[in-house]
Amino acid sequence: MRTLTVCNFVTVDGRYEDDDHDIASFFEHQHPDYAGADSFDHYTTGLLRDAGTLVLSGRRSALGNLGYWTGVIQDPDASAIRHEFAELILGVEKLVVSDSLTDADLEPYENVRIVRVEQARESVRALKEGEGAGILILLGRRMWNDLMHAGLVDELHLVTFPLIAGSGVPLFDARPPVALKLLGTHSWESSGNVLMRWRVDPVAPVEASRAT
Repeated sequence: MRTLTVCNFVTVDGRYEDDDHDIASFFEHQHPDYAGADSFDHYTTGLLRDAGTLVLSGRRSALGNLGYWTGVIQDPDASAIRHEFAELILGVEKLVVSDSLTDADLEPYENVRIVRVEQARESVRALKEGEGAGILILLGRRMWNDLMHAGLVDELHLVTFPLIAGSGVPLFDARPPVALKLLGTHSWESSGNVLMRWRVDPVAPVEASRAT
């Protein structure tokens, strides 16, 4: 059985992205001591090194990620860790969940398979039941929220950045039927980021007690 790990950036007030579906505005109030910190790059690269399959979702997100990291490979000014991440993300086996992407859209990229949204749970469950290294989701909030409701997420790695969004998209759509057990924490002085690693255990719904 393969493990499905989700890793996500989050602000101190629990936001995933701003109202324009971007995170650049969050960094307008970043502390100057943390400018240029790349601890998140190092952490996610480590996760990707250990993964056998990366799951992406959505046309905009999938094409944006693949196009961006292709550009990083060709950028001589990019850091060594970002070059490594770019090589890993383009080389690893990828499952892309989308109802609008076609094979032609993804023709420039290798090791990519498309599944439709209604097939996502079944496809991820089949991946988990196979053999090989772990399955990784980086970002992809809407998809992993659904997979968590289906009891398919094994670990949730949340990296809190020292940023306050004030508004924007919350990390969770609703409360999933899971219990979290802390596996470990870590902080990076260079960035102020704080990692919390949680084991995700599905739980049966508990009927609220009623006064008699």
